[in-house]
Amino acid sequence: MHRHAGRRSRNRRTAGIILCAGLLGLGACASMGPPRTAEPAPGAVEALDGMVKGSCNRAVASVLAGEGIPVGQFRTALYSESRTGPSSRVSQYEMWLYPRDKAGVLIVKTDETCRPMEIYTREGGNLQAFKAG
Repeated sequence: MHRHAGRRSRNRRTAGIILCAGLLGLGACASMGPPRTAEPAPGAVEALDGMVKGSCNRAVASVLAGEGIPVGQFRTALYSESRTGPSSRVSQYEMWLYPRDKAGVLIVKTDETCRPMEIYTREGGNLQAFKAG
């Protein structure tokens, strides 16, 4: 019995290593930690407020500043919410930022208290292109 329990533990470790290796191979582990933050640039929160009202605008502006991404390059933004539990309370917010002249969309994910969790792109976007301004 003891030998079997050890084998199961080893199998779980092996599965975890394989999963992470697969993620590294895809480049997905690069954004596994929370994004960098900094004091928002002057007018950044107001610019986001002009695109979409939301309680996480200051946090999103802070992420954009920390990542070196100018707010002025976006034409519009919208929020999506993830809800969980029997009360359907909000568990996460995502702000989708659509650029004026670049491909794709930039997404900043926060938890229910607006603490930054992740930044990534979709629809053909490239994080480095957003950083270039």
